[in-house]
Amino acid sequence: MYTNLLERGPSLLLDDYEHGTSVLPTQNSKTPITKEHAGNLLKNKNILSIDDLDMIDLRTVFDDQMIRGSPMYFDSDAEENNDPVTYKDTKPRANDFSIEHTANCYDDMKGNIFNEMRVLRDKYIKGSFQDSLSDSKYDLEKWLVYPRPLPKFWKFEKDNRFNEKRSLSEEASEVDLTEINLKKVHNHGIYYPHNVDEEYLLGRKKKNPHYTGEYFNIHLYEKANRKNMIKHSLLRKREEVRAIPTFKEFRTDLTNLILSSQTGKINQISERRLAYLEDKFELFQFLKQKSEILENKHVPYRDFYNSRKVDLNLLLSGCMGTRQLSEYIWEKLNGEPDRVVYVTEDGTEIKLNQFFECGDEVDKANCIPVGLKLIDDDFLEWYKDIYLVSYHLLRYSETSIKGSLKGKHYRYYLLTRTFLEFDNHIDGEYFAEIFTRFCLHTLEKSKYQIAQVSIDYQYTNEVGSTKENWWLKFSNWIMKYNLISYNIRWNVRFARCYSPLFAFGKVENFQDFINLIFEPLKEAMNSQDVNFEFTMRNICSFDLVIGQSDDYLWKVFEDTDLVPWKWAAGGDNPTISQYMYSLYYELAEINQVRYNCYQNTIVLRSYCCPYITKNRTSQFSTTDVIFNEQIESLACNILLCNGGLLQSEPIWEAPSLLLYMYYLFQIPIVVAPLSSVSQGTILIEDYRNSQVSKDGNESEKNFVTERRETNKLRNLTIISGRSYNRNPFMNLFKIGFKVSLSSESVLFNSSYTQEPMMEEYSVAASIYLLNAADLCELSRNSVLASSFEGFYKSHWIGAVVKRRKDEPVMSEPLGMVDIWYDKEADTRERHNVPFLRRHFRNETLEQEWLFTQEEF
Repeated sequence: MYTNLLERGPSLLLDDYEHGTSVLPTQNSKTPITKEHAGNLLKNKNILSIDDLDMIDLRTVFDDQMIRGSPMYFDSDAEENNDPVTYKDTKPRANDFSIEHTANCYDDMKGNIFNEMRVLRDKYIKGSFQDSLSDSKYDLEKWLVYPRPLPKFWKFEKDNRFNEKRSLSEEASEVDLTEINLKKVHNHGIYYPHNVDEEYLLGRKKKNPHYTGEYFNIHLYEKANRKNMIKHSLLRKREEVRAIPTFKEFRTDLTNLILSSQTGKINQISERRLAYLEDKFELFQFLKQKSEILENKHVPYRDFYNSRKVDLNLLLSGCMGTRQLSEYIWEKLNGEPDRVVYVTEDGTEIKLNQFFECGDEVDKANCIPVGLKLIDDDFLEWYKDIYLVSYHLLRYSETSIKGSLKGKHYRYYLLTRTFLEFDNHIDGEYFAEIFTRFCLHTLEKSKYQIAQVSIDYQYTNEVGSTKENWWLKFSNWIMKYNLISYNIRWNVRFARCYSPLFAFGKVENFQDFINLIFEPLKEAMNSQDVNFEFTMRNICSFDLVIGQSDDYLWKVFEDTDLVPWKWAAGGDNPTISQYMYSLYYELAEINQVRYNCYQNTIVLRSYCCPYITKNRTSQFSTTDVIFNEQIESLACNILLCNGGLLQSEPIWEAPSLLLYMYYLFQIPIVVAPLSSVSQGTILIEDYRNSQVSKDGNESEKNFVTERRETNKLRNLTIISGRSYNRNPFMNLFKIGFKVSLSSESVLFNSSYTQEPMMEEYSVAASIYLLNAADLCELSRNSVLASSFEGFYKSHWIGAVVKRRKDEPVMSEPLGMVDIWYDKEADTRERHNVPFLRRHFRNETLEQEWLFTQEEF
């Protein structure tokens, strides 16, 4: 009688299974039954039971959160064993994944923006020979490292080759090369540092300090290079030609990238993933920080202080401190007051002591009163906002200079032209001494501080004339004063000066502007000038400067698809995209010639001004895709530049998709927090303090609010605050970007020490509470992202571009085009970055790439 009560209702799942119907998916199917499929099947059923609801896909909010990465599981390792271990007992774990292997599955890239952009970036970078495999200086076997490397344990103060004993009363004099054993000259290369007292002595004029390139001999380089070319059969040129993407292709790819960054869903997913990555690093530190500290301690004779650190963007115009520059000028005023250091266009000679007699309202017989602090805030403001953006880059007539500069500003101009320029009446002698004393000497004495010095290209050539070739002038200045060192390389910066040059009548279209840069360069390459050839070996990158001082006229709305020789636009500045592509195209042709001649190639980098460009709508926009210049510059950097981004503030305010791509592609980012503070950011105080609740706990904020809170309206009634914490450096570092610290302009940073780079690291460590593993990772990132020769990267951090087949080693991508491999299983003794940290970074990146292969 109770049989009917125990009978179950009809069930779609069980009934169809018993009757052999094909309702369920096949056994080999990996996809579950969909909601629509189950609904169609249920229409044929007259009676529904509770079992039927199991077949319907009920999407919840939690499911969406899981897809977007928050909340997200954390792969916890086995229980940690914190027992003391020795350095030899610590073994690296094998990589479970490899980015290089996953690259093979990107052929079917349709429908996935990350795969599409990876393939496009590969096309642009390799087409312009910017990848590391195309750079001959990374070939450890065939590339001539010259000057020859110093001994492994060399120290500046303990070099015994020329340990001269001189009395303090004896005036320092130049070393007589005839007394040197010529055999030692060839054995040791070209460097002869000295161990002499370099302090100021009473009653004695201070000489320039010694440095390793003091006795560089260009003829020895010629012989060594010729011998190396014959040895490795490099005299016969290669004939490889690579397709350079056209401007039309570039515009289409750029538009698609920006259009994708404006998609709400993918931006929301990217935002969640970035928040997850930042939280994941916090959890990793909570679980593994003690293990990292122990691993750091088990590496003998290597810590952060004796790990190589590369300043990727040290400006030559600000390579000295304010006090150092003031003392040097006073030294010259006291020692050489009657020296003629400036000559006007009409032939009038001006002596050094006459600089202070220049003024309209001052009697010529009396000097303008000047305090002990010659380089004051007023001079720095004028130098930064007026001179560097105008007189430094362009050539003005003496009449226009005297008409626009009055009184002390004209004195500022004379001092700047004499002491901070290499193209002047004294052939840059003072500037070379300043650079030698306050930059070269300091870097070499520390040994572990390296710099890529950035110099501004000056548009001094006339149209169609290469009489005054800037490239040859620069190389001759370096060779004349032997500004050569193991610790420096060079970058060349290009400003967007088309509008003022057009106004002066020096260019008629944008192609003339491009010719001002590359026609002299090509002429110098064809001149077979050995000084220029050696200088080009030490040039690492070309940088496009995008700043708030760039002209933004919009007088004529020209067609942005015009070729450069048709762009006149009444002097309106071309778009950032046109600047970037024109530099990219010319650089690709230059690199092709240098690659076929077995010479080093040059990479492209770019700035992005975070304060003005985000309010400027780009003329490169279309009716379908509208964007500002800030987004435009960041997107161009992804496609065209393999050297990285030179500012961190704008990327933090960019759409989440672009920010996520910079992480996925591991594009290097140069961060200068002290420079951003000293330059006075216009960002007002954030609201963190105002968000504190009554119980004293800070209210919870999501990743979007924290990332956007710096982008607030400016209150003009209060003074703009300056805060080191506003720089997004620490957030980028936690997420896993390839960030590295830079001092940028020491002159504007108000540095308190003679080692500005160590000051940058020290301030970051004290404010953000960085541990030894963090500092070592930052220093290793700077070396990996630098453009120093492969020999030095191999020696400093144990990284090479070609994999060894005899044993498995760790690897990591850079720019998602280059892959650097460890040359041995354990390279910690070179950089002291723990295995735990490196495996965490690599595995996290690999998991993110696997996540991007899933359908959203």
